[in-house]
Amino acid sequence: MTRLCGKGIWLTHSHDFDRAVEMTTRIGGTHLFVKTGHGPIYFPETTRDMVQRIRSIGLKAIAWVQLTADTSREGRRAIAKSLDRGYEAVVLVVPPGGLPSQDGKAAALLRDLAEALVDVETPVERLFLASPPLSALPDPGAVEALVSVCQGGWMPLCFAAQSDDALQVIEQEVYHQLDALSMIWGKTPEVYPVLAQRHSSKVGAMLPEEFIPWVEGIARHGVNFFSVYAVADTERALWPMLQAVNVACLETDGRNPVQDRVMSVSTSAGVTTVAQPVYITVKTSDTVWGIIARHGLKREQFWTWNGHLWDSRGLPRDPDYLQEGWRLRVK
Repeated sequence: MTRLCGKGIWLTHSHDFDRAVEMTTRIGGTHLFVKTGHGPIYFPETTRDMVQRIRSIGLKAIAWVQLTADTSREGRRAIAKSLDRGYEAVVLVVPPGGLPSQDGKAAALLRDLAEALVDVETPVERLFLASPPLSALPDPGAVEALVSVCQGGWMPLCFAAQSDDALQVIEQEVYHQLDALSMIWGKTPEVYPVLAQRHSSKVGAMLPEEFIPWVEGIARHGVNFFSVYAVADTERALWPMLQAVNVACLETDGRNPVQDRVMSVSTSAGVTTVAQPVYITVKTSDTVWGIIARHGLKREQFWTWNGHLWDSRGLPRDPDYLQEGWRLRVK
């Protein structure tokens, strides 16, 4: 399986490259996402040129293909060519709002695409699915049709298109619905959230202070990878906020020193200082009570911050159960 580590930035056009490089430098980014196909259409020049430019500056390139209601077996060309050209992975994107459903026609075409990918022995561990949460889709058929070939993991589109409430989208519709998604996937997929300041071309972008809960929402889960869609729509005022997010897999020893972390965000009311959560990675020798004592936590606060790890897996909040590798908030 291709496990992702770091921070990614999505490009919708190749002319966004310079801004993407600047943003990558500012937020500590590691991956750039390049659009190499739209429905059955393949973009050969972009596919070839962008992967070379991205790799030449030491970043990793991931391709993405926009799925449409008429995506069928022809869509496999953009996927196969992207992998052949050296992209680390390919993301198949179900757009916000889902795909128009005409008596299941779209889902049937995507099943054909999935079969075509299997027929040519596509490395399915390098394919990822990006989609809104299941509850935000009028018809989950597109997701069900593609999970068999998207074994790399799930990139939930955590956009305000579903709701203005970040907690509702990230906690309830993404992480608390993993059990339902696992039934479709056949396993619990790796989760790599996608954030967006502007979720629709028809509406204005969120203000920086409105974006803060979305960043905090993914940060509290101690993600190994997240990405931002798209560079052209992400204001510079948000970049320090994205830079401040800890990425678990980039820690050198599995446990960063605990220290106060803040970020200054320019808002319409001036400069606001926002305290950032601090996380540790659980080791085999750790216990719940030991962590609480070591970091001077109250028991109630520990469960408020971290109880979702037990809840999302259907486990009782049992202090005797603690899994190595979990990311726990301690401040």
